[in-house]
Amino acid sequence: MSGADFDKYAGDYRDIINRVSKISGEQFEFFIQLRVGLMKERLAEKSGRLDAMRILDFGCGTGTTEMYLKNFFPGALIYALDSSAESICVARKMSLGDVTFVHSEGFELPFPDGFFDLIYSNGTYHHIEPAHHGKFLREMYRVCRYGGDFFIFENNPRNPLMMRAMKNNPFDAGAIVVYPQWLREMTGSAGFACKEIGYYFFFPRILSSLRRVEKWLRKIPLGAQYFIWGIKTG
Repeated sequence: MSGADFDKYAGDYRDIINRVSKISGEQFEFFIQLRVGLMKERLAEKSGRLDAMRILDFGCGTGTTEMYLKNFFPGALIYALDSSAESICVARKMSLGDVTFVHSEGFELPFPDGFFDLIYSNGTYHHIEPAHHGKFLREMYRVCRYGGDFFIFENNPRNPLMMRAMKNNPFDAGAIVVYPQWLREMTGSAGFACKEIGYYFFFPRILSSLRRVEKWLRKIPLGAQYFIWGIKTG
């Protein structure tokens, strides 16, 4: 699906996500906070640099994630990019300080080499043709600084409830699910060293009391989503 295809969903993106994820018992913002929180936990050892980072959100949609990135990484400069011009228009209306929203539809990212300390992307790669995954990952490697971190969050093809949600999501029509083994291989081919593959959101809200054990389930490939954490070491 192209950026222009996403334009028609910019006004009700949040409502669509809430509708298709109703079975989970959680809302759109809960999942954003969960993802950004998982990322912040893994970067805790770099706390001395977190306040002065440059962060790229690749596939930012309507920009809600940027509010949480600002809360979790105060003082960071955030650049949020999307191929949907209408989504970027909606995002800019929030007038978030220290956030630059960028519309870009090409393979080349409009940033200089080594510009970012942290790159984040959620639910974007299943909308990109697999033949183009490598092109974007190599660009992310280029714009990431040496020692910088790269996180991709994606839907888990092995989770039946997630696959049901994708089937009922109009802007996931035609999406190609991305298996973690493939994404890890492509991330490595782009130059990133894989630090971790983790799975999360195993329990819906009705079983939220069990979420305390999720940190011990990260290697079990059954969570609704997974993430790949890469580091630029070369």
